[in-house]
Amino acid sequence: MKPRLATLLLLTLFLLPAALRAQSPAGIWDGTLSFAGSRLPLTIRIAEAAEGYAATLNSPDQGLRGLPADSVAFHNPDLAIAFGALHARYSGAMMPGGMIMGVFNQNGQDFPLLLKLRPAVVRSQEPQPPYPYICREVSFPSRAEGVELHGTLTLPADGSPRAAVILVTGSGLQNRDEEIFGHKPFLVIADHLTRRGYAVLRYDDRGFGAPEQEQHRLLDNATTEEFTLDALGAFDCLAALRDTTACPVGILGHSEGGTIAFAAAAREPRVDFIVSMAGLAVRGDRASLEQNRRQMELQGLDKALTEDCCTLLEALYAEIRSHTREELAAESAELKMRLAAREPAASLPPALRDNLLQLLDNAATNAWVYHFLTFDPAEAIAAAGERPVLALNGTLDRQVDAAENLGTIRRLLGQSPALTVKAFEGLNHLFQPCTTGDVSEYERIGTTIDPAVLETLAAWLDRTVGD
Repeated sequence: MKPRLATLLLLTLFLLPAALRAQSPAGIWDGTLSFAGSRLPLTIRIAEAAEGYAATLNSPDQGLRGLPADSVAFHNPDLAIAFGALHARYSGAMMPGGMIMGVFNQNGQDFPLLLKLRPAVVRSQEPQPPYPYICREVSFPSRAEGVELHGTLTLPADGSPRAAVILVTGSGLQNRDEEIFGHKPFLVIADHLTRRGYAVLRYDDRGFGAPEQEQHRLLDNATTEEFTLDALGAFDCLAALRDTTACPVGILGHSEGGTIAFAAAAREPRVDFIVSMAGLAVRGDRASLEQNRRQMELQGLDKALTEDCCTLLEALYAEIRSHTREELAAESAELKMRLAAREPAASLPPALRDNLLQLLDNAATNAWVYHFLTFDPAEAIAAAGERPVLALNGTLDRQVDAAENLGTIRRLLGQSPALTVKAFEGLNHLFQPCTTGDVSEYERIGTTIDPAVLETLAAWLDRTVGD
């Protein structure tokens, strides 16, 4: 028996390196750093690239999402990932059973970090071809000069839609499916509505997939105003298509896209209806303040320190609102010194205070940030008048507060008999059923959009446009 056991052990040792050679580090890896009695969850996402691998780091408790790695070296079983922005490096070895044992080094300090491969989450709602409807690739100009947009138009099989809906994405560079964390919410919405007899146009954000230089041209000075012109270009495209000229045309926007839907309708009286899904209805600085407050609480800051930080933020927002971008650029250093010398800023930890004060520079140099913090969508929302409006939010939305934003829409359009407002209990910013609503949950949830939201949307359209 002993010789057979020895032979079996030899085969096992021989086969193990072969098994390791077949491994790939691609996937989503979760782990927790432990230091000074604290625990910090981390997620490293590794994907195959043109040459080797690419990686990004998420630290939900620190508000860090999608930080790109400077380098990824994989020589099976050894893995090394460098994050220059954090002065950090992870070095480990892949093990059987979907684990990487290694060390996270930051600023010269080593912390053991075991990563475990996250099981794949099935996106059961994602439609698969062949589709029982018509799909067309379309290109059209924005109303902004020099911008060409590309998208997909879906039409019911008989080519006679009951109405046409334009889908407008939220903030950040996104494709026509509004793809985020492996979810494709706009693909799901388009499929659901087209099966119900509606035409749907969804399009890539300006610059999506373009070379870096072209992205800079299209995005460096782009704000919600420019993205509104893009949505109006989509409206012009539908208005000119033979398949949709005889039917009502409306705009559905998610998050920033909800604000854009109202802004586009305010400029274009031919927009027949508006759908805001978690659309921001208040000035951006108010939303930003609550988002920052929430993030500080997640990071474990005590209540008094959090309130001091928020007081400084409110002072920063006031300065930004009272200055042009050019004035901020010229006076930023002086403003920061003045604000830093006042209480409660003067008593804040210097690193935390300096991080908050950096907002002045961001607003001065980034057109989108400045516009977001200073733009009040109230006038555009009120301009909807008595056109049909559907406003939806999730009660666990941590990015666009349901009570405040739906309440604002009710106040501005409360006299309209065509206003429908609905808050979905227990849904997050993406309209997923969730536990806390935090961004860290998004990709772990299998549902892309709660079916009740899809049915509410379709039923509202049925009632609004008729047959």
